[in-house]
Amino acid sequence: MSRFGSDPQAFFDAVYRNTPPWDIGGPQPALDALFDSYPPEAPILDVGCGSGDLAIGLAQRGHTVLGIDIVAAAIEAAQQKAAALPEAIADRVSFQVADALQPSQLQRRFGAVVDSGFLHLFNPQQGDRFLDEVAATLEPGGRYYLLAFAVEFDIPNVPRRISTAEVQARFTAERGWRILTVHEAAFHNRVAVTPATCACVERQ
Repeated sequence: MSRFGSDPQAFFDAVYRNTPPWDIGGPQPALDALFDSYPPEAPILDVGCGSGDLAIGLAQRGHTVLGIDIVAAAIEAAQQKAAALPEAIADRVSFQVADALQPSQLQRRFGAVVDSGFLHLFNPQQGDRFLDEVAATLEPGGRYYLLAFAVEFDIPNVPRRISTAEVQARFTAERGWRILTVHEAAFHNRVAVTPATCACVERQ
């Protein structure tokens, strides 16, 4: 069962009729700092890219990036932002409507997958399936970058808590992962700053 009602597609379509609270006009600062410490390898896949700020930030760093999202309005907004970039940067970033829960459908491999508030939208069982997809999508040695809420809110239609302990339990050597870092961080939005869990893990 989705955390966002019986029709999560409709829920997020409705959210993007206005500016979503998580749309802060640039990448999350915690992820920018993570990329400084653990540089990603292109090509990069941005899952649940929304209106494209993270993917564009990575393109500005010199990376080739594909952003995917199920919300057509979000992808349209991202494409409009990309069209306004200098040509050299715009050429490195692209966006398409696609199911970010199933990146294997792209039939491509990536050096990195970046997740700015995507995994925390799903219940643990859905997360299991998604992370299996991420593992199949990454090149050997590829990295998955995560920023997620570290608190649980007792209200409907909000992300769930992803703790440091959950990251450590999910990304084990037995499952083919190596944790490079997992630490406390902040998730910025236009309502408040939320405690977050930030991690970088590497596919073996």
